[in-house]
Amino acid sequence: MTVFADYAPWYDLLYRDKDYAAETSFVEARLRDHGVASGKLLDLGCGTGLHALAFARRGWSVAGVDLSDEMIASAKARAAKAGLSIPFRQGDACEAGPEHDFDAVVSLFHVASYQTSRNALAAMFRTAHAALKPGGVFFFDYWYGGAVLARGVETRVKVIEQKPLRLTRIAQSDHDEQAATVTVNYTLFCEETDRGTIRRVDEAHHMRYWFPFEIDAALAGSGFKPATHAAWLTQDGPSSKSWAAYAMAKKAGKP
Repeated sequence: MTVFADYAPWYDLLYRDKDYAAETSFVEARLRDHGVASGKLLDLGCGTGLHALAFARRGWSVAGVDLSDEMIASAKARAAKAGLSIPFRQGDACEAGPEHDFDAVVSLFHVASYQTSRNALAAMFRTAHAALKPGGVFFFDYWYGGAVLARGVETRVKVIEQKPLRLTRIAQSDHDEQAATVTVNYTLFCEETDRGTIRRVDEAHHMRYWFPFEIDAALAGSGFKPATHAAWLTQDGPSSKSWAAYAMAKKAGKP
């Protein structure tokens, strides 16, 4: 069973406040800044496909890969309903697949921070390298270590209501500074108010925060030119104000 296996049916409802269209516009603008305005795009760690569909609606030829069978099933159903032909497949972001000659690879919503070792991060980068054509651009986001250390972890509660469902998610985090990891322990109460039933789901998400110098070393060892780093949805450098940052790199030679 993969992470998100039990969580998947409620994933989109929990993140309904996430502005996928605005994020796609931002990523597309940054790709354009780096010389890629259109073409083939691989969404590595595509989840339920909302970013992939947004790119496809903008004219990109999109493919998607995700480790979770449940997420891929949702993505395929969503694409079919929208009348979009997007090849989604179940697969590991750390293992190169049949995808080749892409103009861009994007990996969004902290897929890089689900790689909790330097070897796993480098393997993910090699997957992106194998999928890109020479000069292709890799865009991904990650948890920025400076912000995690400055802000610390805390317990968070999120309540979403969409009748007849009421979701209550409690996120309690354990921080291991020596390993540079955070384990987010999710407890999700899924209440069907019309039936008076409640289901409890527990999942632990083991995450790694990264520093730009670590990412740069892994990228260089995987065949990419030096990366640029910035705080999420800005063009300013990463800061202690936000855990979310992103990096962009171009494919160079062989890894």
